[in-house]
This record gives sequence, C-alpha cells and structure tokens, in this order.
Amino acid sequence: MTAEYDLLVRGGRVLSPGDGLDGRFDVGVRNGTVVAVAPRLDPARAATVLDASGALVCPGLVDAHAHVYWGATSIGAWPDDVCADGGVTTVADGGSSGTDAFAGFHRWIVGGSRTRVLCHLNLSRVGLTGLVGELRPAFVDPDGVARLVRDHPDVIVGIKLRLSARITGGPCRPMLALGRRVSAETGKPLHVHIGGTVENMAELLPLLSSGDTVTHYQTPRPNGLLDENGVLLRAAREARERGVLFDCGHGMTHFSFAVAEALLVQGFPPDTISSDLSRRSFPDLRPGLLTVMNKWLALGMPLPEVIRAVTASPAAALGLAGRVGALRPGAEADLAVLAWDEGRFDYVDAASDRRTARRRLRPVATVRAGDVRRASSLE
Repeated sequence: MTAEYDLLVRGGRVLSPGDGLDGRFDVGVRNGTVVAVAPRLDPARAATVLDASGALVCPGLVDAHAHVYWGATSIGAWPDDVCADGGVTTVADGGSSGTDAFAGFHRWIVGGSRTRVLCHLNLSRVGLTGLVGELRPAFVDPDGVARLVRDHPDVIVGIKLRLSARITGGPCRPMLALGRRVSAETGKPLHVHIGGTVENMAELLPLLSSGDTVTHYQTPRPNGLLDENGVLLRAAREARERGVLFDCGHGMTHFSFAVAEALLVQGFPPDTISSDLSRRSFPDLRPGLLTVMNKWLALGMPLPEVIRAVTASPAAALGLAGRVGALRPGAEADLAVLAWDEGRFDYVDAASDRRTARRRLRPVATVRAGDVRRASSLE
C-alpha cells in the first residue's frame, strides 16, 4: 500500500502563531508540502515517523538577516552550516552581494544550498566583497540594482542600506533618499542598518515606508532609537504606525541588553528577530538564530511572540506569507523541532553585560521540504 504521508511529525506541541495553532497536533507531509495538520494522524499511513513527543514543533525558522556569501566575503558563512543544525530553513543575506557579484551569489549560494537563500541586494556595486565604505557615491549602482530586481524578483527581497558614517563617508540621508527612489521604482522594500549615523534617527525614520525594515533596532551605537534620556523616539512609534518593521539583527556589536530591556519596557518589542550571523560570529552564537531567540526569552519576551518573530512575521516581510513560516496544508514542509533544557544558561551582549536564564530552547531536528536533519550537540 502506498503511504499517504512521506513524513509524519507526531506527538509534539505545535506552535505556529501565524496559523493560530498552539496545541498537540500531528503534521503530515507529502512531496515536500504540508498536507495535513490534525490532533491525530495515523502513523501506519506514513513512510517515516518523526516522534516529537515532549518537543515544540514550529514552522521552519526564518532568519531575515545573516551573511552567507561564502567564499566571496571575509565574513560569509556557508548557509547549510549555520542554518540546518539550528532549525532555520530560510535565510536572507543582508547585503553581502552588490550588483557586481550577484551572479556568483545566485549561482553558487542560492543554487548550491539546501537552505532556502534570499537576498537583500546592496545598493552598491561591491557590497561587502570590498573594503568598508560601499555606500560612497563612487560605488552605488541604483540602475544596476533595479535591473537585477527585474531579472530576479523571487530571490531579491529587499534593498540593503548600511547607514553609518563609516559606510557612507558622511551624512546618510542622501543615500537613504536614493534608496527610497530605487525602492519606489522596483517595489522592493528597504532593509536599513542603523547605528553610527551622522544624523539623529528622528531625521531619517520619516523617510521609511510600510514594509521597510530597520535592523539592529537595539543597537547601543550612537543615534539609535532611544534619546539621551533612554526614551524611545516618537519618530520610531510613528514609523511603526506607518508599517515600518523593526528587526533585532543581533550581530557582533549591535545587541545591548540594556537597550533591548528599555525598548520592551516601553512597549516596543521587535517585529522580527534575526541573527546577523557571519563566519566570525557563529562560534559564539552556535547554533545560530536559536541563541538570539533564547536571549529574548531571557528578557521576558513571551514564547509565542518570539516564535512569531522568527516565523510568520519575517516570512511576511520577505514576501513569503503562507508559504513559509506556516504550518498549514499547502505550505512548504519546513519545520523546526525544538526541546527545552533546564539549568543555568548565561548570555552576554556586545558590552559584555550578562543575563542568566533557567531554560533554553535547543534544536532536535530541522525539516526542510520534507527532509529531516537531526541536530548535533549544542556543546
């Protein structure tokens, strides 16, 4: 008898906030697609059964900001090395590729990875393949960006602007205005790195529109989202009301517990949680995005909100709502199976400030298009 399901993930707590699911469900998969989600599915009708009893079953995690242009940049990690062991099934590179090197990114990274790889294309020709300063006027390539977006609309999900004085060589507003023009022309949102601008963010945030993303939102660097008294800028609230998204973008120097706590206390949690991981930062973040999630859990962010911020919310931001970051019939069969560890777990931020948690999530298995990969040890 032919099996009804290629894979049955059975017995776990399914938590998929975008689908309104939180309870004991089985998930049936056929031909790389979710075909059934129900309280009980018959294991005898499945070719393979993955026992998730006692575990948390979520849509495959979506890391909307990382650096995975392996071999072309000094910080590029290989996607499958930093994603598949930690529940991540979709990753969007954060501007590593500019227009000159996009052909290689598309062929070798997008085409060669089991992980689904997308791209926030840098507004410059060189991206992160050259020296720091890719948004100097001599390097920007708005026409080339527009052409590549037209040619590769399914891979290029946004336009990356690293807004920092050391990147632009001075004021950042002119580059933001140029990016705004290209965004309007192509229909792709801006993905804007903050921290270290010449201008106060109150001057820059009004230029952002619905669907744009501000990443490194909890940065401790100058000209972040808090004023000199630690109060959230009014312009940030107004931007969120317009539909601008605010992303964690952990990275190596942009995560501050103090700033994150101030934002949470003032009712301004992240819309999306991303790692901004790279080849350099991954050893400290291993297994990757999950470590960043655990930091937000340690700060008191509720589990369903954290899961939403790494599934349904980034999927929608990347134009993949319903297909990715979801567990419903017709969605991609991408799942993360996670378990709780109990103990004492210390986390550190960019200033070596520490927080301690008594629980952490660890990866058990990652399912990408119906194929199962068991996680290796966290240690």
